[in-house]
Amino acid sequence: MLPIWYKQYKNYIEENIEIYLNKYFEKNNNNSNALKNFEEVIRYSVLWWKKIRAILALEFYLILTNKKLEELDSSSDIIKVCLSLEFIHTYSLLQDDMPCMDNDILRRWKPTVWSKYGEYNAMLASDVLNTLSYEILSEIEDKDIAIEMTKTLSKSTWFYWMIWWQIEDLYFEENPELLTKQDLLSLHRKKTGKLITSSVQMWIIMSWNTKHLNTFSSFWEKLGLAFQIKDDILDVEWTVAETGKSVWQWNNEKKWFIFFEWLQKSKQSLNNLITSCSEISKPLKSDKLEFIIDYVGSRKQ
Repeated sequence: MLPIWYKQYKNYIEENIEIYLNKYFEKNNNNSNALKNFEEVIRYSVLWWKKIRAILALEFYLILTNKKLEELDSSSDIIKVCLSLEFIHTYSLLQDDMPCMDNDILRRWKPTVWSKYGEYNAMLASDVLNTLSYEILSEIEDKDIAIEMTKTLSKSTWFYWMIWWQIEDLYFEENPELLTKQDLLSLHRKKTGKLITSSVQMWIIMSWNTKHLNTFSSFWEKLGLAFQIKDDILDVEWTVAETGKSVWQWNNEKKWFIFFEWLQKSKQSLNNLITSCSEISKPLKSDKLEFIIDYVGSRKQ
């Protein structure tokens, strides 16, 4: 069960997503029924994820600045960063679920966007969220920070990271015999690790405590890899009813981390990564951060 503080953070982020979208759609409202219907697609897309990337960024920011959640409001720059991370993450999932990609019809016990609203709505919604993620960063008051934030986020999604991952993932699906363990590790770093990297890097830039960039350089990579290995384990051990998303029948598919390490060794690799992340973050003395790290390794969805 998620602790009260996690639910509080999650609700706070979702409330601010709602505030931002309300203002955005009100500003751009032209009484078009088609656009009103599309608003529903956007809202459905962003309001039911775990928000772990935004929560990670928010908690790190509060630690470094010695601020409390109640001191923030919807105009706070860190909130803009959290929304930007959620928008770009959702953009990637919407495209990843499409029939031409993974062809998933279920996430968190709900129909994926394309399966509920159609492929064209899912694709256009992902385009909007991708654009909004950068638009909201441009609204950060300190323009030097805004520029650095934009660069950091773009580097997690551009050709050599998230998009490259998708290209390689589809390539190895068609040519599984060519995939090595090193290739798979590289794919995981590009897929999950880089956006988690941005979650951590962006709060460091926001707080201007850039000395922490090197300190946590391995934290975000290890946490991202742990997240992906746990996904592979869930797909093998758990059912759709338990995880709330589509799961795969393994059948010795080489794209799985477990293909190279088998289940028990994969679990040990996961535990080692979680332990390492806890050690790296220990100087920050945050119970909340410890929970997030443990949650990545113990989650059931």
